[in-house]
Amino acid sequence: MSSERTEIPGAADYETKSQVARRLNVSKRTIDNLMKQRRLPFIKLTSKIVRFPKADVDAFLARNFRVKARCPESRDQD
Repeated sequence: MSSERTEIPGAADYETKSQVARRLNVSKRTIDNLMKQRRLPFIKLTSKIVRFPKADVDAFLARNFRVKARCPESRDQD
């Protein structure tokens, strides 16, 4: 056996369904649908407890959502 220890992510590295829904500005039901479609990575701890790795949620957001910046200088002025 190796004496090296594997780093286990702490609770701060995971979010609950409510936290993810708040971040995405959607309902918990939408999170359920994304889980069912396997579009949002999750870890099922028990039959009722689910956690979402923050890094995976961030990656999901980066892949699926784009922010359009609106530049006020580009508008026509009268």
